[in-house]
Amino acid sequence: MHYTQLFRQLRVARNLSHEALARRAGCHRNTVINVERGRRVKIDTLAGLMEKMGYAADSAEFQALALLWLEAASGIPFSRPETVATARRQIAAFRREAEQNCRKLAAAVVDAALSADQISLLVYAARRPDVLAIIGAVQKVVEAGASAEITPQLQVAEDK
Repeated sequence: MHYTQLFRQLRVARNLSHEALARRAGCHRNTVINVERGRRVKIDTLAGLMEKMGYAADSAEFQALALLWLEAASGIPFSRPETVATARRQIAAFRREAEQNCRKLAAAVVDAALSADQISLLVYAARRPDVLAIIGAVQKVVEAGASAEITPQLQVAEDK
């Protein structure tokens, strides 16, 4: 089943016309018609319409509609059991690797005897890809032993 078919069934089950649902949702009736005709629509639009029809975000109806929308948007058959099984295996593998990396990071922090301030800086850097890029560039310079080579460049930059 396509999400547009389910959406229509759910609207009809609530005895709502296109116009009535559009009034409830504060949108044009063409928005509702566009959903049912399969025009591209954002999940937020669907969520708002579902809410106005009385379906909670955690309801089975909303979840089924969201899954079907995701299938239509991505082309991935999420409702097939084999797809779900593959996804679960990949998620489990990702979680195992993430847990191992967390243990390694915790051990490295303990081994380095970092202060609370240093740990806070690490947390900050981890949330900022731009900071991580800078740290990586500095690390490469230090590892290459080229710190003496950059001093003249810094002095030239300061003179300008």
